[in-house]
Amino acid sequence: MSDNSSTQWTMELEYVQSCNCDYGCPCNFNALPTYGNCEALLGYHVLKGNFGDTNLDGVTFAWGLWWPKAIHLGDGIGALYVDSKVSPEQVKAIEEIISGKYGGGVFAIFPTTFKTTLPTKIVKIDFHYDPYDGWFTIEGAGEVRSQHITNPVTAAQWEGELMVPGGIAFKRGTVSSVNWNWKANDISLKHEKKNGHASIAKFNNEGCIG
Repeated sequence: MSDNSSTQWTMELEYVQSCNCDYGCPCNFNALPTYGNCEALLGYHVLKGNFGDTNLDGVTFAWGLWWPKAIHLGDGIGALYVDSKVSPEQVKAIEEIISGKYGGGVFAIFPTTFKTTLPTKIVKIDFHYDPYDGWFTIEGAGEVRSQHITNPVTAAQWEGELMVPGGIAFKRGTVSSVNWNWKANDISLKHEKKNGHASIAKFNNEGCIG
């Protein structure tokens, strides 16, 4: 929860997530990550939003995340990427939101686990939302490609959703298979057929509200 005296903000956005866990991600169930550490590349496109008097409609941004162990054990690294079509005022607003100083669920919690926050990069970001086949690319840094999980015997496409009433990143999201990669400073990651989610999510100072 945020200080009521702080700048008020809200965002309704399209969200595409990748991580390095197996399908479903144990972290969603208060369990440890599949392979002992957490790596993720998250993409956001704001449908409607504001930070104080700054309009955020249409802003696209991405967040690269890395931890050596589980998220709550800290020592993480965070890197913000904002689309080059965004104004300087909008860039500043997104930086403030993900700083952890203004509440907002995942945007408040993750920064408390970082040992390093890399400088923001303003780059071209292409973003396409789809519940199962969404994707986004970050020029010079990485990309996420989602697709349906397929049955290993019949090759039939699988569809399903995860309901998380107390979720800090989303409340209801699809589960998909993702191929993704990310490079930043000493980080160089590449994963295939790992966990992905997509959601239309709502946030404000109080957290993830829908």
